[in-house]
Amino acid sequence: MPLRVVVLPATATNHPAAPLFYLAGWNGDDAGFGDAVLNGMTWAVQAFAQLNQTMDLVFVEQRGTAGSGLETCPGLQQSAPTVDPAAISAAARRCLASASRDPRHDTTAAAVRDLDQVRQALGYDMINIYGPSYGVTLGLAYLQRYSSHVRTAVLDSGSLLSVPLWQLGAVHDQQVFDQMASRCAATPACARSYHPAADLAAILARLNAHPARVTLPGPGGQHQTVTVTALAFVSFVEGDLGEVQTAVQLPAILHALALGQWSQVIARLGLTTADLASPGPTSLQAVTIECSDAWAAMNPATVSQQGPSLFTPIVTAQAERLHALCSAWPHDPGVSGTVRSSVPVVFLNGTADTADPPANVAGATATMPNAVLVSVPGTGHWTLNNATDPDCLLSATTAFIWAGRPASPAPWNACTRALAQEPVPFPAP
Repeated sequence: MPLRVVVLPATATNHPAAPLFYLAGWNGDDAGFGDAVLNGMTWAVQAFAQLNQTMDLVFVEQRGTAGSGLETCPGLQQSAPTVDPAAISAAARRCLASASRDPRHDTTAAAVRDLDQVRQALGYDMINIYGPSYGVTLGLAYLQRYSSHVRTAVLDSGSLLSVPLWQLGAVHDQQVFDQMASRCAATPACARSYHPAADLAAILARLNAHPARVTLPGPGGQHQTVTVTALAFVSFVEGDLGEVQTAVQLPAILHALALGQWSQVIARLGLTTADLASPGPTSLQAVTIECSDAWAAMNPATVSQQGPSLFTPIVTAQAERLHALCSAWPHDPGVSGTVRSSVPVVFLNGTADTADPPANVAGATATMPNAVLVSVPGTGHWTLNNATDPDCLLSATTAFIWAGRPASPAPWNACTRALAQEPVPFPAP
């Protein structure tokens, strides 16, 4: 299987410093994990233009993604809460029978070995690493095995390899919702008009008693009437919490819906029948990684034991789907365990991240003594891309990678203090 690799040579020197490897995150079920060329190269070229003067930028399309053997199948992804485990298992068996190659080898562990082969083939001894989201997983797994070849690493919006971040989803969703509600209560204009927790409770009580019937517009004047249950509505709220820019819209949305203004909200959000489209195809590589890496493990019974959360039923359904899928899916071992390394590392985690909050890397310094943990206030996933003012964080990242020494907390603290004063505002009532 070939791997697609793109190298952007250093622009201002014939003797470049150690290169920067960009490790991509997840780009949707149909694309899989680690498609660095399609998922992030344009952003990285702009964000790291200064580093590119003296460092090559390297992008590796991970095995099983678009440039390196992508295969997909339909029917493997079902939207919670309508999960049919038997249908998922049957779809998995049909998919495996039709695959042109065995996807069991498309693991993170194999991708780490590929990454080091790319390093050797390009003639680099030492490399720098930047990775967002799943790129943190790949970066940590590379450090775990090839730490002697890493000069620095910036790991943005990820979790330690042993933290089951999806299994903790209900707890983290509830924490981010509560943060949003508390900030609304502390913001006079929001507090005068909205009460997110009370409005959500009222909506769910009403939907539990009588599911809503709403009509969505479609192309050519076609309309479709659908039933909205309490569980489906919680899934909608969970989706909006995933981005700070949509989370701040929730107080107004919840208040309008508590007043029964479904048609007005549908019109305001521009929802159409296209939003009801069935899930598309799924990357076989994505399933292999979900079924083999420790961070992706989900036990439906454990989800329900992690404390009260409105989001527990949704996350439990997600766990049931994954359990059904993985029971029929062969795979080599993934990555797990502790990373022990003296490499200078910076972890960036947003306090409003529903997937990878700061708590998920809190134990890093015990085995990575040159790690600095940076909690980015009011920011969701992928902090360098989604912070309200990312320039300070980008400058600190550039300076850290350039220096190649253990980071001083001072520049990061200056950034987080400034960001704390610039939260994404709630829309005017």
